Amino acid sequence: MKKVLIAIDYNPSSQIVAETGHSVAKAINAEIVLVHVISDATYYSMPYSPIMGYEGLLADNSILMADELRKEAGKFLAATTKHLNDENIVTRVLEGEVAGSILEYAKDNNVDLLILGSHSHSGLYKLFVGGVAEKLLQHSKIPLLIIPNKEEKVVAKES
Repeated sequence: MKKVLIAIDYNPSSQIVAETGHSVAKAINAEIVLVHVISDATYYSMPYSPIMGYEGLLADNSILMADELRKEAGKFLAATTKHLNDENIVTRVLEGEVAGSILEYAKDNNVDLLILGSHSHSGLYKLFVGGVAEKLLQHSKIPLLIIPNKEEKVVAKES
């Protein structure tokens, strides 16, 4: 395995994914590509028909908003690279449907292993939205390492 793609998002659990993925890639002496996907940047800034006086977030500046989202994602990846203390990490901000963007990039760039986290969402969420890890598991021909990110609930003991 020569190239590992680590996909992260803004969830705090991404630190575990990045650190674990980095350790795995270093252990097999692979090139690391750290990726964040902006799922339809224009969604945040598209001009809406006025609804009760609401015209949408930055309706007149939608291109600027999309550019800012890309810049912030780049800063996030740069901060992660610095946290991992590895200047050899390649970073990429992708756009589009998350699972599809990751698979397309991986295929086009000869990625040998995909590493990502699995968020713990309710069954109802998965029914309507689906999970990125689940979609990748169903459609990827590239091996996956999925790092579980289920938050542990702390239960107070009664005295």
